[in-house]
Amino acid sequence: MRAKKGCEALQKSQMTDTENMLKNYYRRLNELWVKKAIIENLRKNANEIRNILLDVNELVPSRGIVTQYMAVSGGCVYVCDRSAQNYYEFTSSVEKFEKRLAALLHRGVKLKSQIIYLESAIEGITYALSLLDPVDRTICEKCYGLKEHSNIQIAKELRMDEKTIRYRRKKINQKLNLYLQDCMCVNQ
Repeated sequence: MRAKKGCEALQKSQMTDTENMLKNYYRRLNELWVKKAIIENLRKNANEIRNILLDVNELVPSRGIVTQYMAVSGGCVYVCDRSAQNYYEFTSSVEKFEKRLAALLHRGVKLKSQIIYLESAIEGITYALSLLDPVDRTICEKCYGLKEHSNIQIAKELRMDEKTIRYRRKKINQKLNLYLQDCMCVNQ
């Protein structure tokens, strides 16, 4: 009798661990989608700035005209000549675009490394979920995803009995638990 209670406690603990792992999986998956959307926006912004900088190169005054002006880079300089003032504003705005582009590219590199980390963190669970049939995957997504649904809500959506959902959740947890145990044995 005691052994049976110990086994049930172990199974319940494993089920809780698997459920927590699935919740973390769906949280990380959502984070991955968000970061991919952000990096796509970064790419668009970086390309726009690159295009502006390419267009600006066509507007750069010729070397003969520019030689009479002091090269302005960064600081604040009082310039009396209107042409020199225009050149100063031109070079400072180009610098701002270049700094913005560098910042976008730097942020893009950081996001790419975070995406690689997230993809590697969810890779095994993604594969394990792909082994389940589509209905079981749907149950997992609805049960452990960001918008956690109750068994009753899932049963209504899938037109099943609530007891069936409860039973399938238990079986899903057992399958995933076995798969993850097999993976751990292989990795050791």
